[in-house]
Amino acid sequence: MKKPERELLAKERKRIGRTKRSKPKSNLGPFALFARIFMVVAPLVLVGLVAATFFTPLLAIEKITISGTQRLEPKKISKALESLDGRPLTTISEVEVAELLADFPLIETFAIQAEPPHTLNVKIRERQPIVVLVRSGKNYLYDAAGVQIEQTDAAVKLPYLNLKGNPKDNPQFKTAMEVLLSLPVKTYQRVYSIEVSEQLTTNLVLKKSNITVIWGDTKQALLKNEVLMTLLKTGLRESVVVDVSSPNAPVVTYPNY
Repeated sequence: MKKPERELLAKERKRIGRTKRSKPKSNLGPFALFARIFMVVAPLVLVGLVAATFFTPLLAIEKITISGTQRLEPKKISKALESLDGRPLTTISEVEVAELLADFPLIETFAIQAEPPHTLNVKIRERQPIVVLVRSGKNYLYDAAGVQIEQTDAAVKLPYLNLKGNPKDNPQFKTAMEVLLSLPVKTYQRVYSIEVSEQLTTNLVLKKSNITVIWGDTKQALLKNEVLMTLLKTGLRESVVVDVSSPNAPVVTYPNY
């Protein structure tokens, strides 16, 4: 072998030897390495936390508080919800609570609020009476949906409604509620009784003055109220009849006229 060839072969061996001895260098800095570790570990931690809230006593219910009640007894509501004790807060739904409270017709709406780690608060909104119906000589309070709230022997300040049959799905009851709910609070508080005809026209009788108000249908309620208040401020005599069924042309009729 000639000398130039031997030198060329020696150089090639040295180059191959250096290549084998050299180690690849990582291009990842410390922050990039931490990010990769975090991307792997974080989902595992999240899954673990979620599993802990569902399958361990970490957020188990130990106390149920009831608020917002007036007529209902909180203890009875708590009794109805006792099956929720020990359940994780994260597993409680409003649908499930609604089923447990189905035997309380006085509950109009409710809201549940989790107070970690172990308390579930149930906020109750009870039905509010708006009218008194007389049944077999007894006074019963009803809300605007026609739900009976309670029987009462005490004097009440709510309007009386003379109605036969079940108020639910009754067009006369519906008309009476629409009229009462359209009245400003001050006018509503002055109503002693309300009567609705089969033609769904309404008459009101006011407290103290015994003034009869022919209200008519449910249309133009705001204008009718403004006209009625204006006429009352003129100092109308007791027991007069005020017809505001056509509010642009009201009529006042005096007794024995």
